Amino acid sequence: MNTPIVSAEAKARLNEAVKNYTPPAPEKYRALNEVKDSIIDLRERKASYETIRTMLHANTGIEVSHQTVARYCREVLNAGKFKKPRQPKTPTAHLPIFAQPGLSVPPRPSYPRKPGPRIADSKNL
Repeated sequence: MNTPIVSAEAKARLNEAVKNYTPPAPEKYRALNEVKDSIIDLRERKASYETIRTMLHANTGIEVSHQTVARYCREVLNAGKFKKPRQPKTPTAHLPIFAQPGLSVPPRPSYPRKPGPRIADSKNL
């Protein structure tokens, strides 16, 4: 009485279909998908998004903004800008005069500082 509802062959076909499934591009990029190869070629030739937008409008009549072309390249073509890894900070080569080898600590002022807030003394200016 335990007869399977779905045959093993049908399950295998379904599993194969699931493995080969790729989600369709968003509806907003349908027109750009038709000229995908041209956009890839233009980006490889370092064309700006504005240039691509202009060429699409002039040659195919597709009206999109350069921002839409940029989003399409990032989201669909996976061609976003990749940040370079940051270089670790290295100590600067310039040391203060008193920190250089062979020199002493900078001289202190010869007069003692008065207690209280550090306000410029008009006599010493």
